[in-house]
Amino acid sequence: MKVLLTLWLCLLTGIAWAGDAVTIESEQVTVDHLHSQAEFKGGVHLVRGNFDLRCDRLLAYYQNNELQRAEAFGRVRMQQGDKRGAAKHATYNKKDELLILVGKASVEDSDGVIRGEKIIHNIKTEHTQVMQGNGGRVRMRIESEDSVGKKP
Repeated sequence: MKVLLTLWLCLLTGIAWAGDAVTIESEQVTVDHLHSQAEFKGGVHLVRGNFDLRCDRLLAYYQNNELQRAEAFGRVRMQQGDKRGAAKHATYNKKDELLILVGKASVEDSDGVIRGEKIIHNIKTEHTQVMQGNGGRVRMRIESEDSVGKKP
């Protein structure tokens, strides 16, 4: 049975994410109020505005009723608008509005795909930075109008 949690400011765990409601769905949740931490396991799905995150396990750390940091583990997939990303592990930092994808990381949209070992995506500005990939190189494919829909 899936557990559906809609987190508005102080509801249940006290997690809030600057103005937008956060919805997290998972098979299991454990809340540690003493350490201001919540752990979601099994088919985790987080939505905030137009940002969507899916993973196997999510750890959320909060302070004073606000989410400070979140870590996603296992088959991490994210989407914001037409931009999609994937990795083995991801970290979200509220202060900087950064989502860091690590381990076979990729971000793609209709214009192409970027792959590297580490990708830093700014949720607010939608800017992306890619760090060293396999063999110390970053790979980027840019689609032309003629190649859209064709396999490389």
